[in-house]
Amino acid sequence: MLNRRASRQQAFEFIFEKSFNGNEPEDIFRNAGEARDAEISDYATKLLRGVSDHLGEIDGYISAYSIKRNIRRLSKVVLAALRLAIYEIIYIDDLDPTISINEAVELTKKFSGSDESGYVNGVLGGFLKAYKAGNIIPPQKDSAEGEDK
Repeated sequence: MLNRRASRQQAFEFIFEKSFNGNEPEDIFRNAGEARDAEISDYATKLLRGVSDHLGEIDGYISAYSIKRNIRRLSKVVLAALRLAIYEIIYIDDLDPTISINEAVELTKKFSGSDESGYVNGVLGGFLKAYKAGNIIPPQKDSAEGEDK
């Protein structure tokens, strides 16, 4: 059985994979089981399904709080880390949001070839501050297809 950190990394990898192929969660789970003989944790399953179900909303928040970069210009690693953390902050009640942010930063450091972790930390820090204050910027429709900032 995977611990929560390992499950989160597994979910991160699934979210990263989905950003390339757009597959449904069940297809990703099946492929992981067949190709990698992976033990898929319940928490990773919950995270991938949740991110998939709320992708438009989550990407809207990323667009709103990613001040210096358009969402279309973010690396797949950064995008996966942000999607995972924002989902956890909003929808996982028994988790301190700072843990989500710290884990997203660590996953970015581990999987990114460049130093994108500070950017991830800044976007998520801004989002969390607004979220806690009840002042989150509403997600924008079709943010991934919108004009460049």
